[in-house]
Amino acid sequence: MALEPPLDPLDRALRAARGAEQQPTGWIELSESIMSRVRGLVTPTDPILVFPGTEPGTRETEGSTFVSARIVIAALRRLLQGTPTHAPKVIDLDIDDALLTGVELKLVASYGIDLITLAARIREQVLAEVADLIGRGLAADAVTIEIVDVTEGDPNLN
Repeated sequence: MALEPPLDPLDRALRAARGAEQQPTGWIELSESIMSRVRGLVTPTDPILVFPGTEPGTRETEGSTFVSARIVIAALRRLLQGTPTHAPKVIDLDIDDALLTGVELKLVASYGIDLITLAARIREQVLAEVADLIGRGLAADAVTIEIVDVTEGDPNLN
């Protein structure tokens, strides 16, 4: 009994691709059903108006640019996870008629950190990040920070 040498990986892939041309019956309907369910998992988010070089207080809606709230939240999450002194637990945006009016943060802080100094530093960083993202800043009191937990070590690792 002679053993045949194993097939080359490229040859196996080519044979598998040729076999994929013969789709089972009902595959199209099944794939459409799966894709509609996947699309339903991603929830839409609110649009936020971007102000490229406009004066504060003015609002142009014709030809306006919007950014998804999901993008702003992701950018703030990356910013807040950058140091071992704190980690974001919840990031909520207050949006009124496509205008970002506030940011609410719930943070976990590392034990032994001066929380008042930490909150002031985070507020400045968040205000700068928001101004970079949407083209206009928020008032300092528009960013609310709540420390919901304190943990030993880096809260980003827990």
